[in-house]
Amino acid sequence: MSDQPQGPTDPSREDDQAPPSGPPTAAAPPPPPAQATPPLPAQPPPAQTPPPPAAAPPPTYGPPPAYGPPPSGYAPPGPPSQQGGYGYDGPPASPPPGQVNPYGGYAAAPGYSGGRPMHPGSIGYVEQNFGRVADFGPRLLANLLDVALTLIGLIPMFFGIGVLIAAAPTNVTYDEFGNSTATGGDAGLAVVGGLLIALGVLVSFGIWLWNRVFRMGRTGQSVGKKVIGLRLIDEKAGRPIGAWMCFLRELVSGVVNQVFYLAYLWMLWDPDKQTLGDKAVHSTVVVVPKG
Repeated sequence: MSDQPQGPTDPSREDDQAPPSGPPTAAAPPPPPAQATPPLPAQPPPAQTPPPPAAAPPPTYGPPPAYGPPPSGYAPPGPPSQQGGYGYDGPPASPPPGQVNPYGGYAAAPGYSGGRPMHPGSIGYVEQNFGRVADFGPRLLANLLDVALTLIGLIPMFFGIGVLIAAAPTNVTYDEFGNSTATGGDAGLAVVGGLLIALGVLVSFGIWLWNRVFRMGRTGQSVGKKVIGLRLIDEKAGRPIGAWMCFLRELVSGVVNQVFYLAYLWMLWDPDKQTLGDKAVHSTVVVVPKG
């Protein structure tokens, strides 16, 4: 009996052959063999296209908006540009005196010590660039010396007048109709006297022409101005004005003085200390060393 095999009813065999409880667990498949991937060649990074420049905003004509204080570590902004940016900063800066204005014309000069602008030709412009403008007293004294120089021509005129008196007739008779007859004069001597007077006029005019026109036009100094220490110059350029402008200046002064004597006295109330002759030719007189 013991040699017979046990049937399916054998509990020990049932325990050995009983399937496990629950669903069967699938076995994990083995991982595929790793394949070696060949390295790719190094490629340069793609070039980055710069962003298009932003369009500048249109300029405004009001003050720029206020911003808070800059963060620490930043320098404060510099002065506003004179070329104008987002706000109107005023006109372009003028070049300093003595430099050429690139925009043409005369460079704007700084303010005069008296508070008025120094435009070319004004007393402030002249005194800053060419010397102190002469006052009325020294100019009058120099003019008197020039007049005294022309009086040299009076010497032959006085002799001529004396000769005419000596040559005048000594006897004058009248007829019944009131006509006068002169006798006893010297006609030849009278001619000499007339020539002496004409010579004196020519000498005076020649001295005036040489001293007040040619000499002063070329050097800026007549004899009187050289003695006192003055010079006639162009109010804008600072150089002598030339013989022709000197002649025109003297002519204007002479014509005005024939009507009312204000040609020379005008400088007493003129802000630039100029006579009417100076006004006509744009000249002025400055102080220079004597001699």
